[in-house]
Amino acid sequence: MPPAEPAPAAPAPETVAIVTLGCGRNEVDSQNAAGLLAASGYRVVADPEQADAVVVNTCAFVEAAKRESIETVLDAAALKEQGRARTVLVTGCLAERYTEELRAELPEADAIVPFADYGRLPELLGRAPGSLNGHGIPNGTAAPVPAAPGLPSLVPAGRRALPMVFPTPAGAAFPARAPARGPVALVKLAEGCDRDCSFCAIPSFRGRFRSRRPTEILDEVAWLAGQGVSEVCLVAENSTSYGKDLGGREALIHLLRDLATIDGLRRVRLNYLQPDELTPGLLEEMAANPVVCSYFDLSLQHASAPVLRRMRRGGSAEGFLELVGRIRALDPDAAFRSNFILGFPGEATADVRQLEEFLEAARLDWVAFFAWSPEDGTAALDLDGRVPEATARARVERVQELQDRLLAEAQQAWVGRRLEVLVERVEEDGAAEGRSYREAPDADGAVRIEDAPGAEVGEYLPVVVTAAQGPELLARLAG
Repeated sequence: MPPAEPAPAAPAPETVAIVTLGCGRNEVDSQNAAGLLAASGYRVVADPEQADAVVVNTCAFVEAAKRESIETVLDAAALKEQGRARTVLVTGCLAERYTEELRAELPEADAIVPFADYGRLPELLGRAPGSLNGHGIPNGTAAPVPAAPGLPSLVPAGRRALPMVFPTPAGAAFPARAPARGPVALVKLAEGCDRDCSFCAIPSFRGRFRSRRPTEILDEVAWLAGQGVSEVCLVAENSTSYGKDLGGREALIHLLRDLATIDGLRRVRLNYLQPDELTPGLLEEMAANPVVCSYFDLSLQHASAPVLRRMRRGGSAEGFLELVGRIRALDPDAAFRSNFILGFPGEATADVRQLEEFLEAARLDWVAFFAWSPEDGTAALDLDGRVPEATARARVERVQELQDRLLAEAQQAWVGRRLEVLVERVEEDGAAEGRSYREAPDADGAVRIEDAPGAEVGEYLPVVVTAAQGPELLARLAG
């Protein structure tokens, strides 16, 4: 009897779903990965259950994010038994920070892909199941999946290819990010962080702060605007550090002025602003620039000076109030967002009271509170004065109740006033939902226009606010 023929290798995946966890920087990385995969012949789909392969872009910021990332990978791996998926790759901060640990302890994933290997995603996915050796390294030597014949270029004619934004080897060049799917897009200003906050491990795996060249950012925004994007959210670990490695702190000001000249761009939103890096010149530019939203996403973390020192951060309640006052002097209607950590080692009841007093005085619009959790590799692990978890959670609940009242008062103050709303969703009953300059996407509240017949996604509508319901404003079209 002749020997049995070997079973044919399973075909390479044709469809890929990318599941993104964590912050806006990860969202940008996923968009770049989608562009690279599309240019290599893959069809990127939204539903993992309808994909041949799943890429999970993980977060490693805090313990809860790590757990969610692992659970998501396991859910994706379950599709290999229950659905059509044949391959699961793990990318993102968890994959970068714990590369070898995940390779040893997460056999459900076919490959753990650190930042330096992002450019090899099409090659890794081009292997049949079993051809990855668990280390993200192909066993065979087959050629990478070629681009599909006739695949349209993602780069406009006459414009050079845009670089990939996630960390890649020096000099690497890849196709542009995935095309825009709506009127809003995130654009990364920089990669990494130079700060030494005692609660944060991001610099240890994202590396030092590296600004993108202004021409790269302008090219990318112009490309997005050409597809109908009218609002761009600029993100980085510290957006206010932009340009310090390019020869000058004025680089961000010049970039904002250049962005204002791009046809079709209506809004630019700056995220992740360090208070000690907000210069008078930048504040004045943000107030005067016609496309820059008067929206200040301030990284404050606490209001007690002793706690801030233990966090290895500057500032104080008095200093932060002075900054908020300077901004409101330039624009009384400026919107503010910030985050605060409760239960940091050494935090006393008096520190929490000072934070509450600051919140009462500052009247910020959008605020998130987090209970401190121990984080591998951070200096805070060695600090004394640990606050019990239950106490930290109770403090979060306490200040959240205060902020809920302050937000209700801030929202109520807009009743009867006019806003311009970018429509992002239209309902069958004629209502529409969107955001004004006051609300960042996927983070803050929204504005619901109760009767907007004929409204279209991407349209800007003048409205009058009629009521406030928690984080949502109700409005009617302005006459």
